[in-house]
Amino acid sequence: MKQTEPDIQNERHLETLRKFAETKPSELLPLLDVIPIGICITNQYGYFKNVNQAYCNFYGYSRDELIGNSFTLVVPEANREYMQELHDQFMGKKYELHGKWEVKDKYGNICKIISNAAYLPATDTEGPQKMTFIAEVKQTDTVLNDLNLTVNLLQKKISAQEVAQQLSNHDLRNNLASILQMVELLLDKQPTDEQKIWLNHLKERSGHTLELLGTSLDYSKMEQGQYEPRESLFDIIKAIRGELAQLHHIIQRKAIQVLLFYKDQAVGHEQEIMVEADKFYIERMFHNLLTNALEASPEDQQVTVSLEENSFLKITIHNEGVIPADVRDHFFDKFTTSGKKKGTGLGTYIAKLVVEMHEGSIAYRSSEEEGTDIVILLPRRVLSPSLRS
Repeated sequence: MKQTEPDIQNERHLETLRKFAETKPSELLPLLDVIPIGICITNQYGYFKNVNQAYCNFYGYSRDELIGNSFTLVVPEANREYMQELHDQFMGKKYELHGKWEVKDKYGNICKIISNAAYLPATDTEGPQKMTFIAEVKQTDTVLNDLNLTVNLLQKKISAQEVAQQLSNHDLRNNLASILQMVELLLDKQPTDEQKIWLNHLKERSGHTLELLGTSLDYSKMEQGQYEPRESLFDIIKAIRGELAQLHHIIQRKAIQVLLFYKDQAVGHEQEIMVEADKFYIERMFHNLLTNALEASPEDQQVTVSLEENSFLKITIHNEGVIPADVRDHFFDKFTTSGKKKGTGLGTYIAKLVVEMHEGSIAYRSSEEEGTDIVILLPRRVLSPSLRS
């Protein structure tokens, strides 16, 4: 099996990602060669329609040698009939197909891969097709790194376009769902503790991005002031703690102490503050703002979340970092980011949309002496009746 040098390969992918982020987003196919996971697209009969460079590298074939031939070219002869039958069943039933399989490269070498296939519906110009992601089973570390790069690429594609248009992209949803399936397969392989941490982190990031793909219409309505919050009664303290649990890897890496306060008193383990609001988007708001606070905070410092209620519910998120001067004037604008390699520039913008759709307000204060406070004011009516009285 042909192997590539991971460090050189990853540098090339990262450079391609940077160049891609500066170009106009287009259809899915031009993305194939910058995705480090092997990908092939086959027609309804199983003939290669397109393959990316990573797929060619894996099997040792050129693109010209593969396109137009049956996918069974890379299947050991004894398994070809069975694999063709699976392909036909897949195209007929349109389900997700994933698992471990034996394959053969150009030189006759046999190895095991994990793969995940997604059904691509027919278009005006093409019949139905199948997109398959592949990676070698034994290369867990390399696969993990490549999956991480792939998610980064898809997130870059998301942030490069208008929120409503891009986050509804059906192809990206299928791709991320496939990546999640591959992560699940790798988790079943008894990875090392360190690999398990990063696989779970990747699973969380992929799942979150997939979640965003399903919310595009809501964000569009929020931008137009037409979204109606789906209000329910929930514990806002539990919601904050839930988001902090998802961000534990940042807290641990930077040795940050996170403190919760209610009316200037530390929040007890059993304490609840019940509110009536759109739980899903309030959680998204906290996720975005807490992520920013933790990433901006210096190491070995405190990040605090303080709640109090008077004529409104006031939430203050404090960290010891400082908002860069070049973004302060448009801190809550769409695509505003500074100094973050993986930032989309959507976090504070989405937080602002969520606050305003609850008829609240959000602001910041930031200085070298005092650090940064993000201050959210929500109308008193969001508090449960027992807290309002």
